[in-house]
Amino acid sequence: MQQEAPASGLPLANSSKRVRVLVIDDEVSAAEGVQDILELEGHIVGIAHDQQSALQAAQMMAPDLALVDLRLKDEWGLDVIGALHKQYPNLLCIVQTGNSDSSVVIAALRQGVYDYLVKPFQPDQLLKVTERAAEKLRLEAERYEMLQELGKAKEQAEMASKSKTEFLTRMGGEFGQHFATLVQLADTMEKQQFGPIGNEQYTTCARGIASGCTRMLRNMQQIGELGHLEAGTKQINVSDFVLAEIVQSAIASHQAEIDTKQLVLELSVDQAIPTVQSDPTHFIAILDHLISNATKFSQPGGRISISATMDEKSDLWLQVNDHGPGMADNEISVAMAPFGRVSNENTTGLDPFCAGLGLPLATRLTHLLGGKLGIKSAVGSGTSARVFFPKDKVFEFAKMRSSVL
Repeated sequence: MQQEAPASGLPLANSSKRVRVLVIDDEVSAAEGVQDILELEGHIVGIAHDQQSALQAAQMMAPDLALVDLRLKDEWGLDVIGALHKQYPNLLCIVQTGNSDSSVVIAALRQGVYDYLVKPFQPDQLLKVTERAAEKLRLEAERYEMLQELGKAKEQAEMASKSKTEFLTRMGGEFGQHFATLVQLADTMEKQQFGPIGNEQYTTCARGIASGCTRMLRNMQQIGELGHLEAGTKQINVSDFVLAEIVQSAIASHQAEIDTKQLVLELSVDQAIPTVQSDPTHFIAILDHLISNATKFSQPGGRISISATMDEKSDLWLQVNDHGPGMADNEISVAMAPFGRVSNENTTGLDPFCAGLGLPLATRLTHLLGGKLGIKSAVGSGTSARVFFPKDKVFEFAKMRSSVL
């Protein structure tokens, strides 16, 4: 929301209590008396005697404060205040009244009047109420300036965030292409497609290049994916698919590491789950990130369990559990943040080049598809990642039923 400027549109200097005052009174001598008192204190004072002259004077001097007599000759002071507020909505108004009736004062305050003076009043009473108004104006001016600065800072931060997102997306794609090329070249060398290299150590070197580039390629792809998600440019391509096949596809990407670490994989997919209607690529990516984490943090010979169930409300649940080192409560928030990496004695020896994007990407992709992802973990007991999708986000029969209802 755009903040309105102070009454005059010209914020007062913080060190000054001088204000521009418009005195509106049909008694010339009374108006001039107020003018003399205020000018002795350094205020800038203008005089008007009715609504028309008040509007003209306000246009010329842009007052910060108006002292308005409630009973003008042919006009009601509150009507004059209403006319002034239409053009200067933040103008502070103080009414002068010879009637101390509380109902009159309440009516004035309800119309947005800042304060009131009961005639006859002493000079010190006039100066005190003017001083309070000047202090309020000063604070409002400071607040306005602060909000302006905050607005500029917010705009700069948003621009910086947008630039960062665009950079991550662009560089993720460019680096990804280069690393993909290196992987292909290393693979060509390892397989000696153009003839024997002549020394087995070259093959070992090529295998090392391919392995390192593959890890970096995955990091670059994840950085690019994060950029698209933060920029809101990630597309959703909905189609029908069998969930069990998607789960198997995600597992296949990590089968080699599962076999190398001799992990026990427990898989359970509820056969009652109907055909899913969502984005299969994003579903695979969500499971891929979760299975990757479970595999990475599991000790050799450990156990991973993957399940997909449909509850009594026909909502879909996916769950990936590992029995690795687990995390403390304060470490979960670190793991869920982009580029966050949990560092403790239990993570020693893990890939130092890991980007720390698996859980953040899985969370954002889940939200993109209308679901929620939660993590439960305890040190020494492993980690459980649970993904929830409401039935109307993944099952066509639920969408059809809700549209009929």
